[in-house]
Amino acid sequence: MRLDFKVDPSGIEEFENLKIIKMIPSLKYCVFSASIVFVGMLAVKAQDKDIPVPKSVSTDRALPQAEAKKLLNIGELFYAFWNTGKEKYLDESVSKDFFDNTLPKGRPQGYKGVLFASANFRKAVPDLKCSVEDLIITKDKIICRQVYTGHNTGSLGGHKASGNPIRFIAIDILHVRGGKVYEDWHLEDNLTFLQQIGLVNLK
Repeated sequence: MRLDFKVDPSGIEEFENLKIIKMIPSLKYCVFSASIVFVGMLAVKAQDKDIPVPKSVSTDRALPQAEAKKLLNIGELFYAFWNTGKEKYLDESVSKDFFDNTLPKGRPQGYKGVLFASANFRKAVPDLKCSVEDLIITKDKIICRQVYTGHNTGSLGGHKASGNPIRFIAIDILHVRGGKVYEDWHLEDNLTFLQQIGLVNLK
């Protein structure tokens, strides 16, 4: 089973690989698909500004719907943490024995390291927001392309704030076990970020 759809800023869903019959206005739409549960879930999440609604979701055709729903929920909660910095979302989505396979120098390993990374980055970019551009769900993994935006209004490593807007991408592979993320591989475009805040000039 595979579900692919996109959500534009106005909240209007465009569905692909789903059969949609447009009825009279009072009846809205009748949608015939086992995957329609995803649509309802995302509609509810769209009302919660903390949780970034994925713009595109692709699911392994062989994955049971119930398992896909669980993984989708875990992914949304994990990126709600990066979107807000609120630990409650991390606690709901990440195991206490979490392991970072791409741990940068100076960051603690494990669950506390994720909190450390978010708190430190938000000192430099207090209004940091995370959007989920692509979410791919497989048997026990979530692959995600994110975009981070905000403004560098705080100092970073002793460097004064530039006040500049920032926008950079990141890619994650999240490994899920027992209903929570227990390890990940993460890559982000740090060079673009450092250029945007004036710490790196390649010209």
